[in-house]
Amino acid sequence: MTDFTMVIPTYWGGSGDQLIKNEKIVFDHPTPLDKKGTLPRLLDSLDILSEIAKVKIAVITVPNEPGISKAVSDKVGEIIAPYQSRYDIISLDIFILEKIEKELRKNGVSLEALDLINLENYAAVRNMCSLAGILNGTQCTVFIDDDEVFIDPNFLVKIIEDLEHPVQGETIDALAGYYLQPDTYYLDEKKVPAWRLPYWNNTKAMNQALDRFIGTTPRLKPVPFVFGGNMILTLSTLMKVPFDPRITRGEDIDFLLNLRVNGITFFLDRELSVKHLPPVTKQPAWKGVREDAMRFMYERKKVIDHLELSLEDLKPYPGIFLGPDLVERIIKTNELLMDEYESGGDDDGVTECRANIAMA
Repeated sequence: MTDFTMVIPTYWGGSGDQLIKNEKIVFDHPTPLDKKGTLPRLLDSLDILSEIAKVKIAVITVPNEPGISKAVSDKVGEIIAPYQSRYDIISLDIFILEKIEKELRKNGVSLEALDLINLENYAAVRNMCSLAGILNGTQCTVFIDDDEVFIDPNFLVKIIEDLEHPVQGETIDALAGYYLQPDTYYLDEKKVPAWRLPYWNNTKAMNQALDRFIGTTPRLKPVPFVFGGNMILTLSTLMKVPFDPRITRGEDIDFLLNLRVNGITFFLDRELSVKHLPPVTKQPAWKGVREDAMRFMYERKKVIDHLELSLEDLKPYPGIFLGPDLVERIIKTNELLMDEYESGGDDDGVTECRANIAMA
């Protein structure tokens, strides 16, 4: 019988204008300390899940600057307290992580291995999630984000079915679900700005991939993309492959590449969905392009270096951004965005676009 650890990272920043002003670590949409954020909504939705009694829940508490670590830990503790009578739920924060690291060092774990686990970027936080599953010793770990809600009572039942039945003669050790945003897997292409359309229309590429792998049978199939907030990994996978600490975002697809290099295939279940309800992000356009450019350049190097990774197998997404024309795409996209900034009199935006071009 399958048992589970469910890991839920939750990201926090200072109150009011301190949310971004004092941030030392950049996350997409941290919750201000003076708000409750999205975590209670997710925890409320646990009620619909059958098999929830088999789940150990670990909320990974992540501040975007060290000075608020204690306040964030206290806040998350207050949020999860009402749920602890119903669920096996704990909070893992930086203070508990420090204690875990001391114990692991005593047991001979190398400093190099311990460096994989911290709360300083998305990949490191995912490794903290993996560690929670490893220490619990459960058969699989379910990765969920705090801006989602469960809508399918059989979500965990489907995971059990998938993991217990081989596909094409292969046991599933890495399972991907997907997001409803909020009621369909399609992303809204009408919202893509003009400067993205010619060379950086990731929305269109993602929709093509979603339609191919979610919109068609069979139910389970190998997939070239994965959503970090809806994936399931077996204990053996967690023990074998970490998230790459050198990539600061896009860690989910990068992890998929790492698994392929190690002979492990991600399978997607086209019936395994959660509803994704993210808050609005205020990230400037140049920063989003920079972060995407950095991740794709890093991942392209992996595709070049490893024979196990085929560019064709990664199309349409992320493969379209991992080809030999990547640098050209980065430069031309930033030139178009720079034109937008120039027409709006945004000198800072122009400067940052030039920095993006120089980086490529």
